[in-house]
Amino acid sequence: MMEPVLCPGTLEVNMDWDRKARRGAAVADKLNYTGRFIIADELPYSFGESVNYEYFNRVALQPQYRRVPRNTLKRRTQQSYYAYRGYLMEMFRTYDGRVSLTSDTWTSTYGEPFVCVTAHWIDNDWLLQKRIICFEAMEEAHNGFNIKSRIVSCCKNFHLVDKIFSISLDNATANTSAMQFLKEDPSIKLVLDEYGLRKKVIALDTPTRWNSTYKLLHDAIAYRDVLTDMYNESRAKDGQFITNDHWSLAKIVHDVLETFDNATHIFSYVYEPNIHTVILECIKIICTIKQTSLANPGVAVKRLLDNMKVKWCAYFTEFPPIYAIAAILDPSVKLEGLTNLLTFYYQQLDVQFDVPYYVNNCKRILERLCEEYGAVIQPQPVGSSTGASRFGILGPVLKKSRPDGSGSSSSSSSSSSSNIGVGEYLTYQFETEENFHIIEWWKNHSSKFPVLARIAKDILAIPASTIASESAFSAGRRVLDEKRSRLSSESIEMC
Repeated sequence: MMEPVLCPGTLEVNMDWDRKARRGAAVADKLNYTGRFIIADELPYSFGESVNYEYFNRVALQPQYRRVPRNTLKRRTQQSYYAYRGYLMEMFRTYDGRVSLTSDTWTSTYGEPFVCVTAHWIDNDWLLQKRIICFEAMEEAHNGFNIKSRIVSCCKNFHLVDKIFSISLDNATANTSAMQFLKEDPSIKLVLDEYGLRKKVIALDTPTRWNSTYKLLHDAIAYRDVLTDMYNESRAKDGQFITNDHWSLAKIVHDVLETFDNATHIFSYVYEPNIHTVILECIKIICTIKQTSLANPGVAVKRLLDNMKVKWCAYFTEFPPIYAIAAILDPSVKLEGLTNLLTFYYQQLDVQFDVPYYVNNCKRILERLCEEYGAVIQPQPVGSSTGASRFGILGPVLKKSRPDGSGSSSSSSSSSSSNIGVGEYLTYQFETEENFHIIEWWKNHSSKFPVLARIAKDILAIPASTIASESAFSAGRRVLDEKRSRLSSESIEMC
């Protein structure tokens, strides 16, 4: 094999050419990175000519760094911008999904109007992307038609006229007019407009929270036609389609979880008493599950509801006594109403449970509380009055064992003065208005039942959930962020 022969000076020439090439690449990189730095930090082009910036680079980074003239920097930045703009145009041309747009107008401090259009989409790696595809000065009149024309022109430039999912504008008069012009423009086809719907961000599901599943289904069902068409179009190659049977099942689950969502809202109250409503809301939930199971004998629905029932029984087969005592302190429920509600509850749950024993035990706990509180506060005699239930369809359950409407099956008054207040309270019905408020009721009757009123004041202050602490944690995350990570615990507590 012959050895390669180099002519004299060839090596030196090639090395010199390599040095020039590397130096040229380094200069190009310097221009590109300096331009990106200036644009990202919103600095003037003259920053590249800064003596201090040159000194910093030469001392700390690269001794051969030299200042960049502003015109050179501007020219290279424009080249990079148009190259990336062309890349976006090509990307959108071949993109097979939908893009949502937001647009707004702005007037500079010098009175010059601008229009901005931003594109939002999720790429093939399931990453949410956002790019400004138009930020142009408007030389023409700042009205709805001209704004529409700029948006349409931008969409045409980026090959988006047939890929727009939605356009979001604020409620300024010119923008409202522009949206009307966009709807009438034949070149723009909005997916949601075809169905007469507005843009909607659908809530995500959290597997451990049934109310989040409800919110997801609630939003999705309203956009049923849009989601069905989009999914079926995207999965046509796989042969996977959303059918009416899927939506029927979703509607069944939605209706069941709606009761959960309502209960969650009630249990999340922090400035309203809610502990006395726990048993009642739980009865509504299990009643909904039972009725849905009877109305939909299908295998899929039955399996779903059976799993929900098993999960439910793991937590709510027996209520802590404090929930029952709080219900007794509701003048529309009291002892007998609680007995009827719990009997109905366990019938719906198909569980054997000794309701009379449980209720009598709760009554004894309440009486012991009265004895303890009565050592400090002596009750006063109470007069009787009439009342009515405020529980809608569960009203007959509360009154089931009151054929004469005269009272409950509680035992005669105890010889103890504190228990006399319990006996009188349990014996008589009290009129409750439609806008009944339990704390206000006990406040107004505190002179008649001083001991029970004091007990009710303490028990009704118990929250049904830990939402107050969770809210405090949310506030803590806003205070203790990455910019204030060194705050002491004392400072966080004060915040």
